[in-house]
Amino acid sequence: MRPGSLPLRPQSRPVCQLCDYILQQQPAARRSFFAAAASTLNTPALRRQPASQRGILPRTSVRCAATARRSQEHVAGSEDGRQWGDRIAVLKRNLAEVERHIAWIESSNKVESETATLEALVGLQNIAREAIAIRSGKPLPQKIKIKQSSAGAILSMGREEDDIPVAPAPGATSPSTNELPSPQYISRLAMDLLKHPNIFISPQVLEAYIRLQRLVGCPRAIPEILYLYANKPVPELGSSPPKFSKPSPKAAKQAIPAHLAEEALGAAIETKDMPLALDIVEVAYRAPAWKRNRMVTKLGLPSFLVSITPLAIYMIAQEASVYSGYIDPTMFKTYAFLGISTYVLCTGTLGFVALTTHNDHHTRVVWRPGTPLLDRYAREDERAALDRIACAWGFKEDWRRGDEEGEEWEGLRELIALRGMVLDKPDLMPGMNA
Repeated sequence: MRPGSLPLRPQSRPVCQLCDYILQQQPAARRSFFAAAASTLNTPALRRQPASQRGILPRTSVRCAATARRSQEHVAGSEDGRQWGDRIAVLKRNLAEVERHIAWIESSNKVESETATLEALVGLQNIAREAIAIRSGKPLPQKIKIKQSSAGAILSMGREEDDIPVAPAPGATSPSTNELPSPQYISRLAMDLLKHPNIFISPQVLEAYIRLQRLVGCPRAIPEILYLYANKPVPELGSSPPKFSKPSPKAAKQAIPAHLAEEALGAAIETKDMPLALDIVEVAYRAPAWKRNRMVTKLGLPSFLVSITPLAIYMIAQEASVYSGYIDPTMFKTYAFLGISTYVLCTGTLGFVALTTHNDHHTRVVWRPGTPLLDRYAREDERAALDRIACAWGFKEDWRRGDEEGEEWEGLRELIALRGMVLDKPDLMPGMNA
């Protein structure tokens, strides 16, 4: 089929079918159509304001909205201030109760139990935590949300807004924070309590005290209580009038627990107080009670085994002499006893030397050559504590170690040398050994 024979597509019109239909109608019908459409829409007419009143309402509404917003902020700030004021009032009330409890313990005619002392220290810890939270502007801890059914969720709708803690408004807590107890006051309360003659310093009490001083940031009060732990007269529980027994400071049971000594040293390192850290090492790790406790706990079982080893070897040699054959049983027993004893003695000596002279566990502080092996083993905790102090105050990079300067660092180096140790021994530093 030729292209010329195809029917031509009609040209598109610029108006839609509805408009085309309206244009084809008579003028009267066209007016009636528009009137019907207007009545169907039924759009409300807007009154036009006079020219004299134009622009007044917007400015007035904006001003009223700003005033309402400021009033709401003022009300919210006053409510926040009341909330934080209530927290401060509760804190002061709890502090007064703890003070009355401490006064009752100190004024009692008999020696109170350890539980009463722990209650006082725990109460001071709670007060210190709450005071720190108020000073830092932290809200109250939120309640734990428990999963509930759909009916319970519907009934609890609208309560979430009441449980949300509100932060204090700017300047709302500034006048009231001055009424909070200072960390020094809380630290002095705890220290005076433990220094009272009727208070027995047990490991649990000492642990609570160290944690309290670490919380309030006053670790300077720790060494004195560590000294009293081993030297303070021990009151007899329930005695009235109080009776005391003098302890032996060098006894193994008077040694400070290892985890408490590490925690006290950590508190001194956190505050970057090297004299305090060295005082804790002197009171805890260099005390005679610590050395005896280590000898009993670390060398007690090995010493017992060494003491019964000759008897065990003799019994083994005697039993083996039964199977001597043509050899004299007495001579066989003697040779067996001497041979087994020599083997055990040589092997045990090599093992003890290897145990006391290895340097793989050190970081910066090692023993000086010539230090007795038994002294090394008994004072290993002291060396580890000094090593921890050196790592805390020195450079963290391995390649910079040995370049530290300053009076504190030189004093630490000399103190370590006087204790029979070496700080940053060149032969053991990375890259200096063969």
